[in-house]
Amino acid sequence: MRTDTKRMGTKGQRAALMGTLLAVMLGGTGCGDECVDVFDCRDKGAAPAGQAWACVEAKCTQVSDGIEGDDAGTNTDAGTNTDAGTGTDAGTETDGGTGTDGGTVACAPLPREQVLGTLQLQTGFAVAESASLSPEVRAVVSTPGPTYSLFALRETATGRDIFSLGTWPEVTLGNTAIDTVLAPADRANPAATFPSFSLAYDGTRLLAGYTKSGFPAPGSVAVVDPSAREATTYLNAPDNCTAVGIMDAFFINGGGVDVEVNGQGIYALVTSARPYTAAKVVAFPAEAAANGFSAIANNGIAVFGYALQDTYVNVAYAVSSTKLDTALASRTPVELTAEPKLDVGSNFTAAAGFGNGVAVVRGTYSGATDVSRFSLTPGLGGNQPISVGTRQAVLNATDACTAVDLLSSLGSDLLVGVTDVNGRRLVRIKQEPGLR
Repeated sequence: MRTDTKRMGTKGQRAALMGTLLAVMLGGTGCGDECVDVFDCRDKGAAPAGQAWACVEAKCTQVSDGIEGDDAGTNTDAGTNTDAGTGTDAGTETDGGTGTDGGTVACAPLPREQVLGTLQLQTGFAVAESASLSPEVRAVVSTPGPTYSLFALRETATGRDIFSLGTWPEVTLGNTAIDTVLAPADRANPAATFPSFSLAYDGTRLLAGYTKSGFPAPGSVAVVDPSAREATTYLNAPDNCTAVGIMDAFFINGGGVDVEVNGQGIYALVTSARPYTAAKVVAFPAEAAANGFSAIANNGIAVFGYALQDTYVNVAYAVSSTKLDTALASRTPVELTAEPKLDVGSNFTAAAGFGNGVAVVRGTYSGATDVSRFSLTPGLGGNQPISVGTRQAVLNATDACTAVDLLSSLGSDLLVGVTDVNGRRLVRIKQEPGLR
């Protein structure tokens, strides 16, 4: 769900914005989280006597109403314990990406590696180059190699825009936006929009989206040509959460795209010719409470997910490119839960392709426990089911002093956004030869 911070007091705004930052840097609100702050729990109805609704670990939870304060942003709202700047909320002790990694007493004495901070690299993986990254960048996508051009989704108070990031590893945020993600009708009030925090590439074009308050959430996606040979196209896309691209097509994890609006699932947007065409290619089950994360491995196997009812824990399944092609041609969606499931073992808050597999950030929106990889192997002859490997840890987070706040792919490698007292950076992680 989304939150309109204009309805809050000043203190509530500060707390909600910081709480929201923790969530969106790992994939965006609405991708599996039930709430960002107490205002997102309004549809739960009145709480019992002596109780009040609060947003705790991205879930609407009943707590005692004897808490201090009278506005959203006190005690139990997103990422806080009292209000912004105190207790255990943003800017102090235990939150992800700010708190204990900001040079406080708890983190100051800890040894840290220059690139990974306090994250611990696991056997089978190696660190390659790293590059500084602006804290305003919410998503990154790369063109195919061997020369990797990068693009970024940048969020500021006045815009949600797509920028060039240069060529890896010479990462530099461009001075001028390629174009804005916001459709013309929403440009006058960007604060009322919530970026979906994914950026996809179809070999020629970039796609990014956003939503607005509502249920289902109104939304839009922008299809941007970075070479400016084509004008940007803005399409209706309610509940759009994440997106991934293949050659001349995007897969949007949401509630619809363009005129094809048919409930939660995966929608293909075919961009090989104008006008673009859309079709629902994957159907979610009734247990899906919210849209979730998406990724595509180098071998073409896609991973799509959603959040479960009640718990809002994210789950994911693997779908072959053959089944997606068939679903697009026949206009008959694949039933996602009939496909092989990834045994993640916990909630996860981001996903990206990593060689012939997928990487996920396990943990909660307030902090990661690890980045893990699952290998994905096609079935023999295309008739056998996909084989999903067991979880293999790539990076372990032993404390809250270094945050993992972004995942993306660079060819067969993984890009990990890392933030600590030394700033924010993109780190390239490679698989050792025996794992490829």
